[in-house]
Amino acid sequence: MLVLSKRKLGFDSDEVVEIIDLRIDPDVLPSLVDGNRYFAGYHMNKKKWFTMCLDGSVTAEEVCGWIDKSYEIAAKG
Repeated sequence: MLVLSKRKLGFDSDEVVEIIDLRIDPDVLPSLVDGNRYFAGYHMNKKKWFTMCLDGSVTAEEVCGWIDKSYEIAAKG
């Protein structure tokens, strides 16, 4: 996890937020990134990673599901 200003994700706010970067199937990424809850990977390969704010905009269930999927992708190598 990282902590950064929301401004670095494109918001008009200097509010500090925790984020997490996770692996994703590159074919799924374009339909997921919405610039509000999901972002192209912050400081990561923007074709294979995405970023989520851990500010309540994504439910805990969704976060856990994405962590599981990310682990599966990383385990495949």
